[in-house]
Amino acid sequence: MKNIYVIICLSVLFSVKCFSQTTPVGDYAETLARKNQLLGISDDLSSFCLRPVNSPFNSNGDSVLRNMVGSSNLVPHLKLFGTQVIIRVLPFSWLSDYNSKLPYGYNNGPLYPNVGYQTMATGGVYLKAGILRVQFKPELVHAENSPFLTFANVQANYKTNLIPAFFSTINGIDAPERFGPYGISHADFGQSKITLVFKDVELGVSSENIWWGPGVQNSIMMSNSAPGFLHWTFNSANPIKSGIGSFEWQVIGGVLKQSGYLPYDPGKLVYDPGLYIPKPEISRYISGFTANWQPKWIQGLYVGASGYDYRDMSASFYETGLVKRLLPVFFPSTTTSNDLPGGDGQDFAYSTYVRQVLPKYNAEIYFEFARNDQAASLTDFFLEPEHSSAYTFGGSRLFNLAGQQYIQVKLELTHLQLPDTFLLRPEPSWYVHNAQAPADGYTNEGRYLGAGIGPGSNSLMLDISYTKNLNSFGIALERYVHNNDLYYDAYADYTNTVKDRFGAQWVDLSNTFYANLKFKKYLISAQVAPVFTFNYEYLPGNIFSLNARLNLTYYFD
Repeated sequence: MKNIYVIICLSVLFSVKCFSQTTPVGDYAETLARKNQLLGISDDLSSFCLRPVNSPFNSNGDSVLRNMVGSSNLVPHLKLFGTQVIIRVLPFSWLSDYNSKLPYGYNNGPLYPNVGYQTMATGGVYLKAGILRVQFKPELVHAENSPFLTFANVQANYKTNLIPAFFSTINGIDAPERFGPYGISHADFGQSKITLVFKDVELGVSSENIWWGPGVQNSIMMSNSAPGFLHWTFNSANPIKSGIGSFEWQVIGGVLKQSGYLPYDPGKLVYDPGLYIPKPEISRYISGFTANWQPKWIQGLYVGASGYDYRDMSASFYETGLVKRLLPVFFPSTTTSNDLPGGDGQDFAYSTYVRQVLPKYNAEIYFEFARNDQAASLTDFFLEPEHSSAYTFGGSRLFNLAGQQYIQVKLELTHLQLPDTFLLRPEPSWYVHNAQAPADGYTNEGRYLGAGIGPGSNSLMLDISYTKNLNSFGIALERYVHNNDLYYDAYADYTNTVKDRFGAQWVDLSNTFYANLKFKKYLISAQVAPVFTFNYEYLPGNIFSLNARLNLTYYFD
């Protein structure tokens, strides 16, 4: 009898035809697939609100992208139990990045906020055998990590209200400005996973970066601005079709790590009031979900919701029931515990979003609204829906020139700055928890898991590009306001005698010139970004810095 069960299991394991090779978040092939969807030359039902997207781009119009995901099958004649085994070589990429004076950029995965030279190499293999999927794509990173001006350097000789406001922020988040005094090298599993896929449902473990939400420049809930973390995942491998439309979802649980570095240099700050609270050495457990629906009656409409909850993996964590321990996102803090000075040791946030694809106009529009705190009641929500809120609004349109030539215009606004309700009621900055558990905030290895602009920040991006076939050239303009929550927390008291409190917001204006050239088996991606920084670290004055990046990718046959 046992032998029969073994035979049945093996038959199922090696007989199901389905795909679950993924395209890494931010990959150029992903950008091209999204463009094809807007042009209407692809019938892909993917929302692009749950990434990485699955490949090998088997929908109409995307076939030209398949070799940008992986090579052809290396073992075309190998079969197990009568089912074809597939082994593909994944593209090899070598990225070089340079910052002249100040760190620049986000959505960089395992890269560090770095001055000087930084490089990353990645490549790997993919195996499919029945329902088994193995994707091994490690990442190797080295950062020069040269010295640069940090808050402690800039504000060392000034006794201002910024000092206590700064410590109030860093006591609730693990986000060092500089990762130690030396160069850094590390290797990790990167965009790897081992899963089982039955029909269009996937279950397994992964270290891949995740992106939730419709945004292109920023994602409030989950992005690739931090290294991927080890997590279990239960998700749709492809959109699930039904009588009322298609669905996508993902439920995860994983472990977030600390950076291991102090958030500031205590030897530099002259007026150090001793407000820093050392963080305990402890990991955090994160649980999250996202789901969206594409109604069959409205072509191109996607409506979805996401949520996350994280807490320290302390003794109390292991005392909770198994279901609540694995899926705390479905058992968030109560409104009563939220009113306690230290909360109940967990942090919860949720969002709703909508994306409308308009193939007739070669366009899309999208919006996401999120809250970092629960409403005390339905009445409270209707009175102050903006309390602890953040939002992203954006859109894109392609204008046809001739043949396969287009001008594409993208516009996106992300607002994380606290609304005015903080004047009358406690309100947490996004991704920052209080100094009590979990004091490391919404980060992994010292980098933001949500929008890369960070707590209290705002971004306005305009991107104009020329595209022809698989090539593109463009310029991206961005106004990036750094942590206005800290700024206004410091200077909201108009009775103080501190000077320069007006017009000292820290703002970056950047102009990123970029190009992507696909030539046979090669992709060359390059960018140069002059960055004009006003009032760096809230000190009046301007700094000019330069970012340059070159990414070379080789695609195997």
